[in-house]
Amino acid sequence: MNFIGLGIACLALGLSALAEGFAVSKGLESIGRNPSSAKDIRSTMIVGVALIESCAIYILVVAILMAFVV
Repeated sequence: MNFIGLGIACLALGLSALAEGFAVSKGLESIGRNPSSAKDIRSTMIVGVALIESCAIYILVVAILMAFVV
């Protein structure tokens, strides 16, 4: 049962990495379309990527706890 939870945690980590890449890709695409608003887009993109990364870190902590504590 423990391995199922670890597999789900690894899947969530992979999906968060994909979401982060997608967010950066779309942010750079929008900067390419409208270079005059690059400052606003970049700051919003950094906040969004930081939120995605914090979620990935929480998932990693849960996976480590599941692997070594349980």
